[in-house]
Amino acid sequence: MNPGRNKERDAMHKAGRYTAAVLLVLVGGSVIFDKVTGSHLTSELVGWWPVLFIMLGLEYIGFNMKYGHTDRQLKLDLKGVIFALLISAIVIVSTQTTDFAKKFGSLDGISMGDIVQFFGEGRKFDEGVTSIPLPSSVENVKLTGRNGTMVLKSGNVNNIEIAVTVHVQMKDEKEAAQIADASKLEYSVTGDTLDIQALGKEYIGSIFGRSYPRMDIIVTMPAQQKVNYELHATNGKIQAAQLPVKQRFSAQTSNGAIEIADLDGELRLGTTNGLINSSKTSGTISLKTTNGRVELTDHRGDAVVGVSNGELKLAGIAGSVEARATNGAIKIDGKLQKVKVETSNGSIDVTSGAVEDDWDIKTNNGRIALKLPSHGDYRVDGNGRKNNIQSSLPLTIDNKTIRGTVGSGQHLIKVESNGSISIQPSN
Repeated sequence: MNPGRNKERDAMHKAGRYTAAVLLVLVGGSVIFDKVTGSHLTSELVGWWPVLFIMLGLEYIGFNMKYGHTDRQLKLDLKGVIFALLISAIVIVSTQTTDFAKKFGSLDGISMGDIVQFFGEGRKFDEGVTSIPLPSSVENVKLTGRNGTMVLKSGNVNNIEIAVTVHVQMKDEKEAAQIADASKLEYSVTGDTLDIQALGKEYIGSIFGRSYPRMDIIVTMPAQQKVNYELHATNGKIQAAQLPVKQRFSAQTSNGAIEIADLDGELRLGTTNGLINSSKTSGTISLKTTNGRVELTDHRGDAVVGVSNGELKLAGIAGSVEARATNGAIKIDGKLQKVKVETSNGSIDVTSGAVEDDWDIKTNNGRIALKLPSHGDYRVDGNGRKNNIQSSLPLTIDNKTIRGTVGSGQHLIKVESNGSISIQPSN
């Protein structure tokens, strides 16, 4: 009798080890991918938790088919799976910071079926165009949708024209058509406000429970009538361009992007789990997102921008800028006035052809690179890493500090970093 063979025969196979390994690889790879691209893939993995059970089940079935006829015992490696889950949870939470909790807070009232519904096409139904009167007494338009994309534009129309396309995740075409037909637009006027709601018919359509159909709407507004806009979406993208804005335009969504262009007025955009892209705008603008990036191009006016777990890119800005990022880089260029920029974990690059007010630039973990006009009226007061400060402007570098005056020194540029600092001419 061979003791080695007896020991091998008596050994057991544990299913779950491959699943645990794949989980760790996916989480680690997602973290690296997010750091390189500035995306938020890691946080999105949480929404795919059912796949873990599928992988574990497939692994168990595969082991059973291969070794079920042998004397070796087959058991689940629960300890290994639980360990991988704990490590993955710690990594995800730590890399997404405290704003990770905000993400789940934003999912109140959203079912997993809604998320499946939004990302899937399903059966598509064209529900035609609904015409909604826009009385001259109406100054505010409020538009609300649950699942789907909102596209707003102006056109040569007298009423508000809304084209509706409904997507239903059902195999039975007849039942899906009934759900689509029961999904509708409702509107009412209260005082000077027109309230429009895209109401999808609730149904049971997946293993994740209740769902609502995806309603994509294209809204054409009368070009000759200016109104204020208030848009609210859940699990959907918002796009708006060339709208006649009376004074204010606001858009809020979760699990979707916001894109605007050619808008003037008081602009306020906010999303969770999505990017914000704004171009060719004027007025005051406020952009805030969690788990996404912000891109602001060709803006005339003051801008307030905030992002968690993403990067900020502001180009062609003429006005004051207040920008704050958590776990993300900040890049700004333009003709800047008052500037206040801070990030907790990322680099800062600011380029301006003029300094017309005070600046305050700070990063807790990253480098700072400024490009300033060689002729102006400003003074610099900076602190950075020892022997890691560079400048070709007439500034004095001493150990961890950089100081000096250009012109009259009217405006103060304060710089603080625990990394490198580079201050170079912009012209």
